[in-house]
Amino acid sequence: MSQDSGAWLIVRPRSSSPEPSEPLALPVPRQACLGLARAVLARVDDPSRWLSLAGDDRAVAAWLSAADAGLLLDRLAEDFVVGPLPAGVHGGSAASVAAPTPEALLLTDAIERMREHERFSGRFDDSLKAARLEAARELAYGAGHEINNPLANIATRAQSLLLEERDPERRRRLATIVDQSFRARDMIGGLMLFARPPKPTAEPADVGGIIAAVVEAARGQAAARGISLESTSPTTVIDVVVDRSQVEEALRAIVTNAIEAVGSGGRVTIAARSIDGISRWCEITVADDGCGMDDATVRRAFDPFFSGREAGRGAGLGLSKAWRFIETNGGSVTIASRPGAGTSVAVRLPVAAGGRVSPDPLV
Repeated sequence: MSQDSGAWLIVRPRSSSPEPSEPLALPVPRQACLGLARAVLARVDDPSRWLSLAGDDRAVAAWLSAADAGLLLDRLAEDFVVGPLPAGVHGGSAASVAAPTPEALLLTDAIERMREHERFSGRFDDSLKAARLEAARELAYGAGHEINNPLANIATRAQSLLLEERDPERRRRLATIVDQSFRARDMIGGLMLFARPPKPTAEPADVGGIIAAVVEAARGQAAARGISLESTSPTTVIDVVVDRSQVEEALRAIVTNAIEAVGSGGRVTIAARSIDGISRWCEITVADDGCGMDDATVRRAFDPFFSGREAGRGAGLGLSKAWRFIETNGGSVTIASRPGAGTSVAVRLPVAAGGRVSPDPLV
């Protein structure tokens, strides 16, 4: 029985190859198709295991050695062809003649089933994450509301006793109770704000004015730490449609976090630019030259009460509230950071319909 399956593996030149060359299609035998189907369905991620299951086939070996790093299933879905070859791929005229065998069709079906499984898994994970976040928000809001009542009674009673107390040591202790009660109140208030931020009152606002207000509010803190706080105001007006007070508070939290990340002599910069595309956005970037963060810290940077102090970041709810305010205003926040290379936080906000915006990037 012929070993021709009617299927091909496209061996593409590596992206790092200095000399350009055309992709080459190599025929995949029937037995190799069966082995690759087993590798796909078993979710094998070891290239050597793939080759072993494919019977050390020449086409599979050439494909594995030439393919750039990445998920094997995604690469196979792109490079496995049944029937006629795509234009620009060299493989001979037999590609348009040979009928696919059951082995080739089995591998095609296995690839599609596993890719569909991954798509469903991704949607399930996203839905589960959203549901868990919503449950956490409800818990935070409800618990915060219940805790605030006894906390207010503690603070009120301690303040009343403080007014009547004459002993210095007792006064100091009562003052500590009051201070800590207020601190707990502020933390709970921040958590409730994260859980249910107030509905924004969106109006056109000038990005340059927002940046100027944020810089003015943070200038004293930066100067006290010996940090250079620099901003670049847009040369023309960019109007975004947001709740200005919420966006300013979010940016202040991000700038404060950046200031805490750098030591004396460090620098924090704020810049804005317009982004044109299907949707029009303005991007405000807050960058610092501090110690940076590893990937694990970046992934949790917006979690409530997560502290990355070991990476030089602040503690508390500053970044989580910033994320919630920007999200509530229809924007997004992303972080790019590497240990020892500083951090850049990009805030994207929607440009007002018909609003003024510079046609060129603003830096």
